[in-house]
Amino acid sequence: MKRAFALCVFTVALVGCKSLVEKGHNLFQAGMYTQSAEYYEQALVEDPHNIEAQKGLAQARNKILDKGLIDVRMLRLGGNQTGATLRLESLLRNQIDWQVEPLGAIANTQSEELAYAAQWLKQQAKLLSQSHYPDKFRYFEHSYSFLISNAQLAPLFAQHRASLQNKAHAQCRQMASQATQRRFYLRQFAEKYCMSWSLPQNFQPISKDPSRYSRISLSPDFAVKLHQTSRQANTLNTASLAFKQIFRESLWYSPIGQQTFSLGFQAKLEHSRDAKLVNRQKHYTTVEERINPQDPKDTLDVEVKKAYSYPVTEFTEQFSIDATYKGVVARQSIEFKVDDSQTHYTQSHHADFPQLDITPMQATFLDVETRIDKQLSALQSHFKVQLERVWKETHCNGLIGAQYGEYILRCGKIAPHNEFVNSWFKKQFGLAYHEMAALYAL
Repeated sequence: MKRAFALCVFTVALVGCKSLVEKGHNLFQAGMYTQSAEYYEQALVEDPHNIEAQKGLAQARNKILDKGLIDVRMLRLGGNQTGATLRLESLLRNQIDWQVEPLGAIANTQSEELAYAAQWLKQQAKLLSQSHYPDKFRYFEHSYSFLISNAQLAPLFAQHRASLQNKAHAQCRQMASQATQRRFYLRQFAEKYCMSWSLPQNFQPISKDPSRYSRISLSPDFAVKLHQTSRQANTLNTASLAFKQIFRESLWYSPIGQQTFSLGFQAKLEHSRDAKLVNRQKHYTTVEERINPQDPKDTLDVEVKKAYSYPVTEFTEQFSIDATYKGVVARQSIEFKVDDSQTHYTQSHHADFPQLDITPMQATFLDVETRIDKQLSALQSHFKVQLERVWKETHCNGLIGAQYGEYILRCGKIAPHNEFVNSWFKKQFGLAYHEMAALYAL
């Protein structure tokens, strides 16, 4: 029996894998190489040794590179060398990820486009090395790192970077002078910035941040009434742990936080299931053979009324959940409530009488676990959203201009596209927030 089951599982996997490969083949023939590669990859997840999928994936990736290089050439001939170089950088990254070595015509095309890209990279690097903003050069270098390495331009870029050291050091010293004890985000940024430009700073030991929290105090208040077969006894305790984890993963939590966040979590959960045994009857008429009273030697077909009795268990389920959280963060109250309830009736029996369309019936009970999870997930999602909202309101609104750079950095964590945040970064560094974040892991 076990062998038959294993063979069945193997057969199903084989058919599914073959179907994925066939879909990959069809998309490949239609010229949809990226989509076909996705199906081959899925097939290889199911069976890493599938030769057809391996071969198909290699062919699809070669076609993707070939088509990509044609795109690079068309962009260059159209006067968009920036777009061509970005596309070529992307193709090089894919080649390394896929461990693909271009051959033949593809290799020749790539070599030719690399030469054009290298020339453009040299020109742009020279211009950016004269910029007032040293980080614009650094971001350029970061964006085209694979091309720079492939074209063996690293020594040239190192020379340009060295010529920008003085400007970067000036920026470093300015930030370091403004990174006072309570400008925690600015201080972290200054440390990373100065270190990356080879000018480490000796900051004083960091103090406690009075605006953030290092502890969470959760006060649960649960009223739980469940029937004997329920498996939901620990659900609310698990939800309490989830609230704590959400807070620890929020921007409000920090090991250097000075405050304790207090959260009240109240919940009332009830689930009862009552059973009652009843007797059901269904009447029917049947034909039976009886002795003819007029002629005892003869018989007659007579309609006879009968009743079929069978026991049925009737269930009544009562379910309800009412949950609320309450807390105060940064002097703002946050609160939300969820509730759900239902009365459900179901029944079961083992009777089997096809003549009366009576067949055995199983009771269908409420999916209480899913309903509870839905409500608690909604409560936890709202909690996370409220923490983000208060952070944004605290650091992205009226106070964004206060404490040089500190609130800009705090706002950027939650609203990287904020106009004021990006305006400040472009003024200070010549780059948008997300570009600086890529360089310094803001």
